[in-house]
Amino acid sequence: MFVGREQEKWELEEAIASKDNLAKVIVLTGRRRVGKSALIEHFCTNLLDMPFYKLIGLPPKKVNRSSIELANLAVQIKNTFDVPRPVLSDWDEALWAIAKYVEGGNCVLLIDEINWFGKSHGDITSILFTLWESKLKHIKGFTLILTGSLASWIQKNISESEGWYGRLSWEKILQPLPLVDAVKIIPPEIRERMAVSEQLRYIMISGGIPRYLEIFNYSKSLEDNLKREAYSSSGYLFREFEILMKDLFRSKGERVKNILNILSSGKHTAVEVAKNIGLDRPNGHLYADLDMMEKSAFIRSVRPWDLDSGSFDNKDAQYYISDPYLRFYYKGILPQSEAIKLGTAKLPDNLDSLLGYQFEYVMRENLSLVYKALSVNSEDVLRAAPYQIKGLQIDLLVETRRYFYIVELKFHLKPLGMDVIKSMKQKVDRFPCPANKSVRTAIIHINGAEEKVKNNDYIDICINISDFLKAI
Repeated sequence: MFVGREQEKWELEEAIASKDNLAKVIVLTGRRRVGKSALIEHFCTNLLDMPFYKLIGLPPKKVNRSSIELANLAVQIKNTFDVPRPVLSDWDEALWAIAKYVEGGNCVLLIDEINWFGKSHGDITSILFTLWESKLKHIKGFTLILTGSLASWIQKNISESEGWYGRLSWEKILQPLPLVDAVKIIPPEIRERMAVSEQLRYIMISGGIPRYLEIFNYSKSLEDNLKREAYSSSGYLFREFEILMKDLFRSKGERVKNILNILSSGKHTAVEVAKNIGLDRPNGHLYADLDMMEKSAFIRSVRPWDLDSGSFDNKDAQYYISDPYLRFYYKGILPQSEAIKLGTAKLPDNLDSLLGYQFEYVMRENLSLVYKALSVNSEDVLRAAPYQIKGLQIDLLVETRRYFYIVELKFHLKPLGMDVIKSMKQKVDRFPCPANKSVRTAIIHINGAEEKVKNNDYIDICINISDFLKAI
């Protein structure tokens, strides 16, 4: 089931070569299972009036010989273009063979997982660039689309390479589905009978990753789904972590796991991460790994915020796991991994607490929804990020030209009580607001709040996010 992506579809329509016009190159990246190829296939097969062809890179293996990859590509060419299976002796010959089948123009060719494509060659993008310059860019109405899960690889080998630089008509990192679209994956007949808080419990685990949301059987409870998919050795969510590490990071998989293990306990600076993995100080490899993980949307960084100057200090950035699935894996699945393998695992007693804790991170990935709840135009927002100094931690601080919004994000199964007022008062008292700005307070929550909370003078905005999602 395909939902959402209206903005991306509009951008694709603008970026793809129109009939008989100049050829174009498009690059789309994003984490595994975010829906890159699904977006391209949906657009090209349903909204585009020209032939669409797809080839995909062969996943890496311990032994990934060129002959195996070329044989696989020959079969793909045969099936994709409905031609006799070609004999391919090397990658130059293979790419020129592909060019032959699109030379008629007015078509789209998708090479999915370009970071896997021709991996045995070592520099497949250079051959592809030579082919583009000598042949493909002269084909009228032709669009070449390259997708991949390794954002840092694509950046190094395509986006910022000397050859491809300036030749891309559209480049985008595809983000998870926003909340308002993610819940639409739940069948409408079931969703209309499901409380919004229950819908969000699924999002707290899967984020807006379409494939994760598609594995659930929504006719059953979330708990029954988790028993099958997370707390069983054959479960998708149990197996997914190791697949992510192997498919995306391959040789760096163990290093990435070490970093994630450290970040699973909370926010850490690069210096702290370095010490925990046995380094005297951060080196280029560590910063490259952190950058790769951030570009893959698994982690985020929070930088100290100077409220007076409006600047962020890059030196003391703190990194944390932002991906909801990875957060749930470390907090809820990994501690029971041995029991899962033995078939004796049970759901965590603190499942609701784990899911509630995820709400803060999910909402920070859905800032457009937050701005709507605050009745703030996104164009008026100067900065928005978590804020933390000694003695003060704010879930989300939003700065506009006149105001700082102190936003607390609460996922409670029961209506909020007066304890949130005491907490907000402490935050306001400790917040070092510049003299030229005013402070507004907001609580974004689920399942309501007591009247004395909603009517309290310390809370300017008290919004049940369910009200926005019910209207979808």
